[in-house]
Amino acid sequence: MKTNRTIGLDIGTTTISAVLRDTETGAVLKVQNIPNDTNLPSSHPWEHMQNPEQIREKTEALLTDLCRDGADAIGITGQMHGILHTDREGRVLSPLYTWQDGRAGLGAVSACGEILSKTGYRTSAGYGLATHFALMKTGEVPEDAACLCTVMDYIAMGLCGLSRPVIHATNAASLGLYRMDADTFDVRAAEVLGMDSAILPEVTNRCRILGEWKNIPVAAAIGDNQAAFLGSVQDRDRTVLVNIGTGSQITMTCGRDAPILTGSVETRPFLEDSRILSGSGLCGGRAYAILEKFFRGYAAALGLPDTERYDVLNRLAEKGLAEGKILSVRTTFCGTREDPDMLGQITDIGENDLTPEGLAAGVLNGMVQELYGMYDAVGSGKAEILAASGNAVRKNPVLQRILTDTFGMPVQIPDHTEEAAYGAALFAQMALDTGTDCR
Repeated sequence: MKTNRTIGLDIGTTTISAVLRDTETGAVLKVQNIPNDTNLPSSHPWEHMQNPEQIREKTEALLTDLCRDGADAIGITGQMHGILHTDREGRVLSPLYTWQDGRAGLGAVSACGEILSKTGYRTSAGYGLATHFALMKTGEVPEDAACLCTVMDYIAMGLCGLSRPVIHATNAASLGLYRMDADTFDVRAAEVLGMDSAILPEVTNRCRILGEWKNIPVAAAIGDNQAAFLGSVQDRDRTVLVNIGTGSQITMTCGRDAPILTGSVETRPFLEDSRILSGSGLCGGRAYAILEKFFRGYAAALGLPDTERYDVLNRLAEKGLAEGKILSVRTTFCGTREDPDMLGQITDIGENDLTPEGLAAGVLNGMVQELYGMYDAVGSGKAEILAASGNAVRKNPVLQRILTDTFGMPVQIPDHTEEAAYGAALFAQMALDTGTDCR
């Protein structure tokens, strides 16, 4: 029975979110957010892992709650780049190595460097196949591993009772060694690195229904970058989207015949008839969180309560912006995709420049400038609309003003707050409408 409702699920690094969307009006009927508190302990600062079985339990609990009144389809998105390993029956064998995992960037000759020298593919620490290659070199790939995939592909596979994942091109490309011209992994490059190509999952570039969960169709998972774009903009061809959360991204569409970019801004799959240009800041909103931690530590040293200081930071940033006191801050505190070792900088400091308000405004400005630099390199002047999403933008009017001033366009913020989950719900509806079904 048709309900005119679709569900979108977003498995983020810190939060798992779900929305129930009315397919006739586009309204969000219900929103659920729970912490993704599944991080696994590690003695290494570069190691970032989560428990995929705990994530699965949390997502199924969310879906059970949202499906009480029925749904027509379930769409899934989540954190890109990360991987986990499964056996021949689809059971998970490894932790989820998230996009923040840095093992592929370690050493004088890193896994990423070896991949580049042997195959010509540029990858970054955190890219799934770079992580897999690093695990191969240390003998840490599970012996019975039959396949690898992202966490959202694992969730979709489990919901549908499949033994192997079918992953959308948006997720496949985020793992590395991906041929944009053929919409598939480069098997030859994988084999040059000593990988068994059988471990690579099946790839589709279509909106597909993979199976059913409790009689509800489940669509192939889509990458969160693409889902957020889909869920945030109304005019895809004229809009540039800035998303600032834990990380940050800038996204705009391009045709399938446009040159394929692989630098700080890279071409990524999107829908069958288009691709996107996407640039990512590894630190993003985390830069402001680092500054908040600094101020909180100072307050604690004075004997003040250990509570969040974002309200204080925002007031300081507003004062700094109004008075033109903005320090020059490069907010690459977590490196960049191209240079993981790059550190942040605070420069051009005069005698009267080092003020709390100047630092607060400078960090926000630095977050925006990193993204604008990517936009200016490939898309400046092409967009007519600036959309912005993510909690960092929604909760900070100063950041909104800096975005408007820097890009020269007023900021449009979507009405719904869970843009990626909303985009996943749209993608699931598209899969139903196109009738593409591989069950």
